[in-house]
Amino acid sequence: MTVWLRSRRFDVGLQLGALAGIAPALVVWGALTDARAASILPLASLVAIPFVHVFGSFFMAFSTERNRSPSPPRRLAVEWALWAAAALALLRLWPRGLATFALLYGGWHIFRQNFGFVRELAGRAGRAGDRTLRRLDHLACAAPALALWLLIAARGPWDFLGADVYHVPAPRWLVALAFAAIPTTILLRERRAGPSAAGLLLLGGNALALVGPALIVDDLTVIYTLAASYHGLQYLFYVAERERERRPEFAGHAALLPLASAIVLSMLAWSLAIGVVASVASPGVGNAVIVGVWYAVVPFHYFVDGRIWRKRPAALSLPRRVRA
Repeated sequence: MTVWLRSRRFDVGLQLGALAGIAPALVVWGALTDARAASILPLASLVAIPFVHVFGSFFMAFSTERNRSPSPPRRLAVEWALWAAAALALLRLWPRGLATFALLYGGWHIFRQNFGFVRELAGRAGRAGDRTLRRLDHLACAAPALALWLLIAARGPWDFLGADVYHVPAPRWLVALAFAAIPTTILLRERRAGPSAAGLLLLGGNALALVGPALIVDDLTVIYTLAASYHGLQYLFYVAERERERRPEFAGHAALLPLASAIVLSMLAWSLAIGVVASVASPGVGNAVIVGVWYAVVPFHYFVDGRIWRKRPAALSLPRRVRA
């Protein structure tokens, strides 16, 4: 019997759907010259792709009906205001530090989401209490993140949203060792847990999302955007499935209407705001506003997801589902 995160169809779709979602950006990168693609993709990606995921995250966080965590919506709103003020101050006073923090925190955030997936998978297999397996889950999810950072440190590029991120040169042997650790930790984890197609899919998807873009493109903002978008689409698929399970009385996709409406309306408001700024400000000022909003919003959603999913009360626990 094979234990899946949800079902074979869902688990495969979690990976292939996210890959299909970032395919257009890869096509643009391959069709245009590097300089042209690098001038188009970062801005378009920052305006659109991550915010679809962010608005889905905020829907869960600021819905009193859904957020039953120790961090209620009111507290999150106060913390968001504090972070926005700090981010805008850092953007002006220490942009290099802010850019480095955002990238490191982003990699940590993607790692933690995938760690949550494999831990839920372990729980469905009745292995949640296995401490050795938990450590191996940590290592298998962290290895791609570490390999990515060592690769960037060794070869660059180091410019992210106009700031040169802090980096320590990494020797090639260390980069090679980090990349070798990816399949090694996955195999060790699977040996402990028992060979599982679901586990290999999740861990392989984690490695692909974090390391894959850096092996194809050489613009740090685009590398970040592709990895974050892959992760973000997986997050939306997972949240959508949670919504269906939370509201089984609705047939088809009716249970997703609140989530979809929140994302669409938020994206329309965000697009309208960008259009207004672009119409009244110079290109330089408009780009600065977009970057400022990005720093005020996107890194904060890393914190939000870390709070609202950390502890799930029994009322929201999901039934175990096993597929042959």
